[in-house]
Amino acid sequence: MSELSGARQLRQAESRGRLSLAAVTSVLTGTVLLAGAAFLLSYARFHEMALSAGVSPSLATLYPLMFDTTLVIACVAALALRGASWWMRGSAMLSVMILLAAVGVAQAVHSAGISLPYGPTAAAFAALPWALFLIGFSLGLLVLRYLRTVRAVAWADAAGAPRESVRKQDAPVLSVSQREDRPPLWITEPIVTETGVAPAEATPASPNLGQHPVTPDAVSASATEHRHGQAHVHYHQRTDPADS
Repeated sequence: MSELSGARQLRQAESRGRLSLAAVTSVLTGTVLLAGAAFLLSYARFHEMALSAGVSPSLATLYPLMFDTTLVIACVAALALRGASWWMRGSAMLSVMILLAAVGVAQAVHSAGISLPYGPTAAAFAALPWALFLIGFSLGLLVLRYLRTVRAVAWADAAGAPRESVRKQDAPVLSVSQREDRPPLWITEPIVTETGVAPAEATPASPNLGQHPVTPDAVSASATEHRHGQAHVHYHQRTDPADS
């Protein structure tokens, strides 16, 4: 039953993934078609407005292209800055709304036959290329800044991963039984002489610890024997007739 349910969930996930891909493809295709139609329909009116503002016919053809290019840049920047800060996303969306509002109002005024004053219209069309350049350049800087931040975070994560793996390899986790069975690295053995017990000297443990295991019982027994030997030596020193 569990295998059947798992296979059913897998098929459902695959079907949802195909539906999501189809939906995203349809939305993007429709958006591109609508944008292309809007650009074609607005080209003639924008060109006529440029001519009415005193722009030469050879240069008037560039105004619709510049405006459409800036609008495409703003839309792409809004998509690229989806994971950025709120003010970056807000700047991109604000640029898109300003451009759409400007072209919509201008086409509505021109289609309604409202005559605009020549002086302000000519000044607006003279400053329009630089305003469009400023919008596109600002959005490009925002996208570059966001990409640099994402790249810095990715480098930091990639640089921190090896250090964590090395720390995990250098410090293995031992169980309780392994820590108890682990032999000591140094063994202290006191030396009994005629005058008593000499200070203990630290000597490295034998490499062949499997044949001579060191246990707590053996250490305690060795310490007991040394104490008895020391007491025996002191007893003979007190009862020696040569000293009396």
